[in-house]
Amino acid sequence: MSNLVLSQDTPDFLQKAGISNLSKQLAGKGNGIKRIVPKNGIFRKMAGGEEVGKIKGPLEVVIVDASPNVGRIYYEKQWSPDAEPTAPTCFSNDGREPDESVEDPQGDRCDTCPKNIKGSGMGSSKACRYSRRLAVMLLEDFDTALEGQVYQMNLASKSLFGDSNVENAYTFENYHKVCINNGKSVDHVVTNIFFNEDNDNQSLLFMPMRWIKAKEYNASVKLTESGVTKRIVTMTPYQADTTKALPAAASPPKEEFEPKKRENKKELTAPAPKNNLDAIVKAWADED
Repeated sequence: MSNLVLSQDTPDFLQKAGISNLSKQLAGKGNGIKRIVPKNGIFRKMAGGEEVGKIKGPLEVVIVDASPNVGRIYYEKQWSPDAEPTAPTCFSNDGREPDESVEDPQGDRCDTCPKNIKGSGMGSSKACRYSRRLAVMLLEDFDTALEGQVYQMNLASKSLFGDSNVENAYTFENYHKVCINNGKSVDHVVTNIFFNEDNDNQSLLFMPMRWIKAKEYNASVKLTESGVTKRIVTMTPYQADTTKALPAAASPPKEEFEPKKRENKKELTAPAPKNNLDAIVKAWADED
């Protein structure tokens, strides 16, 4: 059978139809969460635990939502890039204490947990890692049947903290702080996400590109108002890319909490190069 139709553009009258309910039903992924997994310099699209596509080169995204706090996640088994995904042994959505759903909490609090001590992991590292989830839309999905599709991205410690040698590019915690320090909203700009070559492509950097357009803004608002993004950015004991329907997301914690700073304070210090960022946004086009 020819697969020519799969490589052709979707007809105009079907562009807004999206993926049909029948296709979702047959695929068994109607309630699943699609993920983008950065791995070995390639962004891999995952659905139902299977790779369904890959993107080489940088991602252009609209960040729609993010977990309210930097969380923590611990796996009893040693991590391997080639291992099958498994549910974490212990995790925290607020970075303060284990989630109530954890069956085997490693401690009462994250800051005093034995898995939060240097040397509890490989070498001098900590066994429990920082983690933050994002909900993003891909710019390449707009004006296609996938317009409005939202993806989950999990950011590990090296993509969250630290400095960047690339001009106007930042690890995520610095990125959103730089945006707000310059009076910009991180969800109102198109963000370029790419691998950090200085770290053997094992972490990500974030760079602002332009203002989002009206169509992109409206799609973002629709997603956040639907509540679907809260389920995506809230960690659960279930694998996010399984075909199981996930339980409803817990309410965001009432008390704000900042994760304990590392000894190297420079890593958590957000730069505020106002002149550089202003130079970028000056050149951005007005919203359509």
